[in-house]
Amino acid sequence: MNYIVKVDDREYELTIERRGNVFVVRVNKKEIHAEIAAPLLGSQMSLIIKDKLYNVVFDAENHIMVNEEEFATEVVDKHIHKLMKASPAASEKKEITVTVPMPGLVIEVEVNEGDTVSAGQGLIVVEAMKMQNEIKAPKDGIVKQILVKKGQSVNSREKLMIIH
Repeated sequence: MNYIVKVDDREYELTIERRGNVFVVRVNKKEIHAEIAAPLLGSQMSLIIKDKLYNVVFDAENHIMVNEEEFATEVVDKHIHKLMKASPAASEKKEITVTVPMPGLVIEVEVNEGDTVSAGQGLIVVEAMKMQNEIKAPKDGIVKQILVKKGQSVNSREKLMIIH
């Protein structure tokens, strides 16, 4: 299987082949062997790569958490990716839901609905474990809807806003 995977702002060519209990993954032609430590259970999986355990959680919003670190992803079949590049209008990105990686309290909402935002721009500040964490825009776009307000408690992976 050949894919183009976008993680945050970087793009990778990915080929996956399963050989029994091992995935052979080629990332930009570099080969990685990932052994299944615990099979897919719901949206979670554990893999061993070079004797290190990685716990991976997938969600419906194209986010992946690897050992508690969250990544915004986009996965496209390589052939479809080529077609999308040939037709720029067809490749217009859909909405992205911005989520919070940890439970906390919304300290500040830094944008308003209708605002144009740039990738990496601060959107919302959440306080968790006495530390303030700025949630940033995963892509350029327009804030379509803000789903939380200042002073609101939020749970891990709760939806904060929608960017189009």
